[in-house]
Amino acid sequence: MSNLFDRSSQQEFTWQSKHIKFFLDLKGIGPSAVEKIIEINPDIEQWDREYVASQSANYAKTMNLLKDVEEIPELDNLDENMVIHFKEANFPENLANMIKDKPLLLWYKGNLNIGKSVAVVGSRNMIPETAKIVDDFVDKACEENFNIVSGLAIGVDTQAHKAALKNNSKTVAILPSSLDNIVPYQNKELAFQIVENGGLLLSEYPIGSSKKIESSNYIQRNRLQAGISDAVFIAQSGIPGGTMTTAKHAIDNEKKLIVYLSKNMSKEYLGNKYLTDALDKNYEFSKMKFNKSQIEKLILKKTLADEIIYSNKNEIDKILRLI
Repeated sequence: MSNLFDRSSQQEFTWQSKHIKFFLDLKGIGPSAVEKIIEINPDIEQWDREYVASQSANYAKTMNLLKDVEEIPELDNLDENMVIHFKEANFPENLANMIKDKPLLLWYKGNLNIGKSVAVVGSRNMIPETAKIVDDFVDKACEENFNIVSGLAIGVDTQAHKAALKNNSKTVAILPSSLDNIVPYQNKELAFQIVENGGLLLSEYPIGSSKKIESSNYIQRNRLQAGISDAVFIAQSGIPGGTMTTAKHAIDNEKKLIVYLSKNMSKEYLGNKYLTDALDKNYEFSKMKFNKSQIEKLILKKTLADEIIYSNKNEIDKILRLI
């Protein structure tokens, strides 16, 4: 329930990307807190730290977090041709509607008109069987006018982006680094081709960020791959494996999860097997750190995967038409 003195509903929205970046850069304040601050005080021109704190659940904590922000300093404008915030009309709709951990600010190069999308993700150490199922899946997805989303990594990601380009289709690469630090370096030319073909590069990291890529960047990148897509296709995943975090983000944000189930149950496909095993009271939900309420919902399903692909192109076609 709103505070009796809440005036935010009467305020015009005047925040710019530079203001959002300023607050995101403050120590101890995460994106969800910044979003709440914006909701409480949508008119940056009427910035009032006391007002924001009075509307928050914990006045003392909020005042402490904002102790150095009595006044908004003069900020340099960000290049609006490369930066977009979550309140702008052309911000990717799926990202703006994420249930959990949505981004507030993105750096981009290319075409923001994404359309319906499916993420194609998997291990860096891709085996030949996986390469074939990725090609088959992407070919069918492109026929159905899906934009192919991946993370520009070596392995499945590279295979997915290249298959999309071969089909002359748009593809989106979510980066774990800034746009001026394309990683891996082997895929710089691929990144250029993606943009040239009407696709998109997206990053949460400002131009000029540290060249060192933290391991957490890859997990954050994986959440955006799931968030921007209408469905996520897991082509190959071991356990442990970074691809499993993308599957978790897909489930957290209630995206359709499609998993390839190979007849070859080698170690390369242990994650695929886990995602397609029957759910029962003995299932090891702890492997993906689901909370109690999630488990209560998930146990009603047959498997964590919403759809399973074996190796039949007709299966792929049918599944894509359900998205």
